[in-house]
Amino acid sequence: MRIHAQARDALWFGPARGGAPIHRFDDPAGRFRVCYLGTTLEVCFAETFLRNPPVRILALDDLAGRSIATVEVRRDLRLVPIHGSSLARLGVTAELASGSGYERSQLWSRALWEHGDQPDGLLFRSRHDDSALSAAMYDRASDGLAVAQDHSLAEDPQQLARLLRRYGLGLTN
Repeated sequence: MRIHAQARDALWFGPARGGAPIHRFDDPAGRFRVCYLGTTLEVCFAETFLRNPPVRILALDDLAGRSIATVEVRRDLRLVPIHGSSLARLGVTAELASGSGYERSQLWSRALWEHGDQPDGLLFRSRHDDSALSAAMYDRASDGLAVAQDHSLAEDPQQLARLLRRYGLGLTN
């Protein structure tokens, strides 16, 4: 799944050409683009709205400008796990996916993208809700992904209320 700005494609791979890397696994040299997905709606919500703690109130306008996309996987994808026992195999700690600095994780992403096995992306625990996994999909995986459903986040008030309760958030105009 992915929560995205309605003005962008659900499967947007960034940063834009010529743009500086801004997210954890973006390429520091700009040779590839990354689309960030979550395995649950909750992790997508946390990664989108809880990035700068402590968040206590969300603006209704911000929620109304977002959509939830359900993404269908159309081929086997090769993802490098950056969690669990794979941390030891890679010789890293969970800080690679959860630390506050991005320079090291971007360099690791670049090295894994360049690996001869050509992985399609990375699988890691969300920094903002570590109960679920997130994926950083390299643009080489775009042919294996398709949007199955895309609708406004504000379209389902019960679902939105459940998410707000889960994270102890209020809503304002």
